[in-house]
Amino acid sequence: MELVLISGFLGSGKTTMLLSTVDQIIALTGKKVAIIKNDFGNVGIDAKVMEKSGLQVAELPSGCICCTLGIDFLKTLTEVATEFHPDLVFVEPSGLADPASIIALMKGYKGPKVEKTRVMIIIDAVRFNLISRAMPAPMERQLKIGDVIVINKIDEATEDQINEVKRAVKVMGLEKQLIMASALRKDNVDMVARAMVAL
Repeated sequence: MELVLISGFLGSGKTTMLLSTVDQIIALTGKKVAIIKNDFGNVGIDAKVMEKSGLQVAELPSGCICCTLGIDFLKTLTEVATEFHPDLVFVEPSGLADPASIIALMKGYKGPKVEKTRVMIIIDAVRFNLISRAMPAPMERQLKIGDVIVINKIDEATEDQINEVKRAVKVMGLEKQLIMASALRKDNVDMVARAMVAL
């Protein structure tokens, strides 16, 4: 079983990107896929959208995986792994979650073995400047821990906004795979799908 953590701030397009790529991932790999979704609210509307697409979704509403729901997340992951025997589990935390905390939390996981964990960070190119000024430390942590950084919403962003994200990654000295994409318009989602499963 492999784990793919799809992280990013609120409104970055994580769910849309996942829905835009999951069919391709199944077609490319033939793997059995499960999704664990964490909504920081009382109702997980996005999960209902996913289920309409024929996906099996386990929800963790009303809290955050990396803090209040830590034990629930590990329990849910164990149940999903034991009951469905997936090859690939996507974990979509709330936009408030720190991906590093979730990786640390996995040290307490006792279920079926996780062979590999990848972290994909979805960046909203339009709001990157605003978010990085308001929350510089959380943004830097996300960029540093990601195996792949997807600069999303290129259909809405200006060239300057896209270049701003690239510059930030370069200034931090990060050697990361960068993918320019639009989940909504499906630009380069095939590249994102391949990166998610390291093809």
